[in-house]
Amino acid sequence: MTQKQSLTLIELGSTYREEQLDRVERWLGNTIAIQIALMDITNKALKEIKEPHIHEALSKMEKSNQRHQDHAESLYKIISKEYTKQRNQLMGKGTALLEQGLFSFQDLMGGAVGSWKYMHQLVSLNQQVMGAFAILEQLGLALGMKDFVDTVFKIVHEKQMHQLMLQEYMLEMASISILYKNTV
Repeated sequence: MTQKQSLTLIELGSTYREEQLDRVERWLGNTIAIQIALMDITNKALKEIKEPHIHEALSKMEKSNQRHQDHAESLYKIISKEYTKQRNQLMGKGTALLEQGLFSFQDLMGGAVGSWKYMHQLVSLNQQVMGAFAILEQLGLALGMKDFVDTVFKIVHEKQMHQLMLQEYMLEMASISILYKNTV
C-alpha cells in the first residue's frame, strides 16, 4: 500500500522577506565591526612582532583580512542594502579598544609581557569573527541566497586556517613572554 504525499508551497510576502533581510543586514554590520577590530589589532601586532616567520604569516593574514572586509561589504549588494562605513568603523574601533583593555588586564595579571598580548587578542578576535561569518553563512542558507553563501563559505574556511596558525604562534610565544619576560 503506497500513500501519496502532497507538497505544500508557501509564498512569503515581500514585507516578511524584507524584515528577514533587515536582520541579516544588522548581523552583517556587527560582523564587519568585529572584522575591523581584527584588522586593527593585526596592524598593531605587525608593528610589535619581530620574529620573521610570525611577521610574514601575519602580513599574509592582514591581506586576507582586507579581502574578507571587501567581500563582506559586497554582501550588502546581494541583500539589496546600502553599506554604512562610518557606523561599522566606529563600532570596530570601539570593539578593538574594549578587547585590548580586557586582554591587557588579563595579561598583566598572568604575567605576560611584550608582543604576545597581540597574538592573544588575535586568537580571540579571529574566533569571534569566524563565528560571525559562519552565522552569516547559515542565514544565507536559510534564505536561499547562493551567491551570499558562496562568498561567506570561502571566508569561513580561510578564517579557520588563520585560527590554527594564530593558536600555534600564540602557544609558541607564551613561554617566552611569561617565563622569560621577553617579546618576540
